[in-house]
Parts: sequence; C-alpha cells; structure tokens
Amino acid sequence: MNNMYKYISLLILVAIFSGCHKISDNNPTPTKTDGTNTTGSYAVKFDVADQSVVTTIKHDTLYLTFHETATLLVNPTDYQKASALHLKEDFSKSGLTVYDYKILNEDQVYRYNSVDDNMNNNVPFITASTVTVEGTKFTKLVLKRDFIFYKAYKLAQLATEAQTDVLAIKTDKISFSSYYYYDQKNSTTVVTTATLVYSKGD
Repeated sequence: MNNMYKYISLLILVAIFSGCHKISDNNPTPTKTDGTNTTGSYAVKFDVADQSVVTTIKHDTLYLTFHETATLLVNPTDYQKASALHLKEDFSKSGLTVYDYKILNEDQVYRYNSVDDNMNNNVPFITASTVTVEGTKFTKLVLKRDFIFYKAYKLAQLATEAQTDVLAIKTDKISFSSYYYYDQKNSTTVVTTATLVYSKGD
C-alpha cells in the first residue's frame, strides 16, 4: 500500500511540473523593435582627431587660435526629436586656461569667455550629412569653429618668450563631452579627449 501511495504522489508531482512548463511556453513572444533607433537610446559617437592651435604675436599680445574640429555620429530620429544636443569643451588639462578667449557666435558677433554649447543653435558652424556605417544610417555632424585665446604682455619680447614656451608643450589635452536633452531630462554624457598640437603662425 505504501508503494502505491508513493507511486501516486510521484504522478501528481510530474503533472504539476508539466503544467508549469506548459504555462511558461504560452508566454507572449517579445515584440521586435522597428529598427528606427539602431544606435541605442540617445547615444552619441565621437570621432575627434588631434586639435590644432596656431600661435601668433601682434605687438605685445600673444594669440592662440584653437581650430576646433569635432565629428559626431548620431541617430537621425534621436537628433530630430531631442530638444537639444550639447557639446562642451574642457580646457582644464591644458595651458589655455590662463588666457581669455573670444569666439564668434551664430550672429557673427564675438562672445568673450563663454560659448554656446547647444549645437542646435550653432547652425553656421555645423555641417550635417547622412552616412552609413556597417549597414546602419547615422547623421554625421561636423562642428568647426575658432576659439581665439589671447594675453597681452608689457613688452613684445615677453610675448615672444611666452610663445616659445607654448610651442614646447606636447602634453596638453582637451576633453569633449556631449549629451542630449529630451523629454525634460539629460541623456548619458559621452566623453572623449584629444591632444592639442601647437604651431607657429605667420
């Protein structure tokens, strides 16, 4: 009799586990995405090379013209839907922090010691095109603009000596960070760095 009870109990357990397995099999299949955001939610990809800084002297003032060139690859749908796409420069790991600077804004008027980091407002300095990378379409944004750093010295000779010191620097770097503002929140910030290459201009 005991063996019969054990046998019946075993059959009941098998039936229970079999039923659970069938319920699991009936779960709905996850819906596939439509592929419109193939790079991930509000992602930014950087393509930044070494950055050029050309030094010149006029009278007693040393000028360092930073020719900014930054390329970003973004998802076309994200770029159109977002309220803003920000790009910020960080000069804190370079000697440029000791200088004042000026930069033309979108109205071709100089701003001093401040720069608009909303790329949606920098239309004159940005070219946009569509590229395909490994079968995926991206919007390619290329930002080109000049920061003019400057410092006046009491004598032209002092400006020349400062220029010589700058030209000897090989380790200065700049970092770029970018993020979207969408649905009243910021996306994850993406950061990259580039080396500053100083040269002597005419």
